[in-house]
Amino acid sequence: MQLTRDYVDKAIHLLEVGAIDEFLANYVAENVQWVITGSSVLGGIYSSRTHFINTAISRLKSSLDGDIQWIVKNVIIDGSVAVLEMTSKAVSKQGQPYNNQYVWILEFNGIVFDKVRVYFDDVLVNKIIK
Repeated sequence: MQLTRDYVDKAIHLLEVGAIDEFLANYVAENVQWVITGSSVLGGIYSSRTHFINTAISRLKSSLDGDIQWIVKNVIIDGSVAVLEMTSKAVSKQGQPYNNQYVWILEFNGIVFDKVRVYFDDVLVNKIIK
């Protein structure tokens, strides 16, 4: 299967409605290599979808009061790579805004993304996650 704008738009829709769990289950390979760059408490390499969910996603979710609303600002597709420029809106359990900016680079293989690199404001992440 070739990566198409329609496919990416369906994936993006799940992020924009706050359905990150569904996005991960339907569009990300179980054996994904998910890299969070920088030096935040979430930074590192996650060797599977389960590892990423149980470590990074669970830590972020447990620090927030509700879901993250993702707003996709720009999408670039080049062959098997999709680049998403996004912002997020959420509130920490302490009432602080968690409004971050992201770039996700997703590499497509077959019917799922199997490599992901994430860039974001890691100082903000460290303020929210204790």
